[in-house]
Amino acid sequence: MASPTVKEMLENLEIAINKKLAGGAVQSYSIAGRNIQNEPISELFKIREKLRQEVRAGRGSTTYVRFDNPS
Repeated sequence: MASPTVKEMLENLEIAINKKLAGGAVQSYSIAGRNIQNEPISELFKIREKLRQEVRAGRGSTTYVRFDNPS
């Protein structure tokens, strides 16, 4: 399985933020004695901005290079 691109990570993060803002996600929960905590919305906003900067800088997708054999 290939790692997601920066654009894909940004899309997934946008979905997570929208769900959190709409009340579709919980901050923390406990199952069978294990406590799970989600990232605070402020951290998600910081991560989103970093990913947006990477996309703007052109690092949002894979670039392939071709080297020809000069004659």
